[in-house]
Amino acid sequence: MLGGIYSWYHSRKSASRGFHTKIVAAVSEPLISKRPLNCIPFFHARPDKFVRRYKMTTGTGSSKTYTLNNGVRIPAVGFGTFANEGEKGETYKAVTKALEVGYRHLDCAWFYQNEDEVGDAVHDFLGKNPNVKREDIFICTKVWNHLHAPEDVKWSLQNSCSKLRVDYVDLFLVHWPIAAERNDDYSVRTGPHGKYVVNRELTDNPEPTWRAMEELADSGKARAIGVSNWTIEGLQKLLRFARIKPAVNQIEIHPFLPNTELVQFCFDNQIMPAAYSPLGSQNQVPSTGERVRDDPTLNEVAKHSGHNLAQVLLAWGLRRGYVVLPKSSTPSRIESNFQVPDLTDEEFNAVEAVARGKHFRFVNMKDTFGYDLWPGESR
Repeated sequence: MLGGIYSWYHSRKSASRGFHTKIVAAVSEPLISKRPLNCIPFFHARPDKFVRRYKMTTGTGSSKTYTLNNGVRIPAVGFGTFANEGEKGETYKAVTKALEVGYRHLDCAWFYQNEDEVGDAVHDFLGKNPNVKREDIFICTKVWNHLHAPEDVKWSLQNSCSKLRVDYVDLFLVHWPIAAERNDDYSVRTGPHGKYVVNRELTDNPEPTWRAMEELADSGKARAIGVSNWTIEGLQKLLRFARIKPAVNQIEIHPFLPNTELVQFCFDNQIMPAAYSPLGSQNQVPSTGERVRDDPTLNEVAKHSGHNLAQVLLAWGLRRGYVVLPKSSTPSRIESNFQVPDLTDEEFNAVEAVARGKHFRFVNMKDTFGYDLWPGESR
């Protein structure tokens, strides 16, 4: 059931290890000059709407929070819990470290198949730290494609809550706008080609799925509801019938996929974007051989700022005004990713200049799902 996506991930990860970038020649002038760059910071584009719709609390970097459209507050820096290697115990150790460092936002999903380890880590951490309460930790989970039928949406949340050892979640998302069929044992049904059997009715009309999400919000089992990987067109359709607006749209965002139009649409409709893969990917862009971590301008910004590249990319996301969700199983990186600086105007504009005009998506599950959500894009 889960092997398709995990094997997809690891095949791309393994392929990237064999790629060697060319050494970038040293430049004679700094990439960040003292002259203003011809780039307007994104969040200045519509300051009136941005400030009014998403108020940030006092504090800097990882201490920031946003207020969602229903009044629920969400920490701006979350910890992604997808276990890359899938090793037993890895998630428990990573989440424990994240909580010890100070993360108070955990991004989970039914599909990750490790919510029991997340739940154990949270339970044990709270037991050892009585000054921290359950309500201090913002927990998000998601319903997978084959559980879009209304009764299955509710089953999914209850199943996740049981594993997470909580009575409610702070945010519940529809993981993908693609519905699939399931087997009696709640596994994904696949066809002879190995791809998901798409439920066309619920994919074309997600209203029954969203009505179940709204019922869970009404019941208090989910303090806020939202979506993930939804396009502008999908959100427009959803907003036409939604009684409760989605509070969040979790999407891939990084300098090689700034997703500016979609981010702005979300802001205009009081939907908070949340960036997964905010650090890009270890993989290269097939058509150009570029990798986010090798970009000379981004590395010059990091050097100029005195911080590492990951911290710069997270700071860029926060200044653009949305939630960022870094993930790592390395203790030192878990800690450094939570130390998010404030970028200067020059540093921010330099990153914006790299992002301008780029649109490459690292996460596209079309070969597993048997459905292409972005048919106009090249891989």
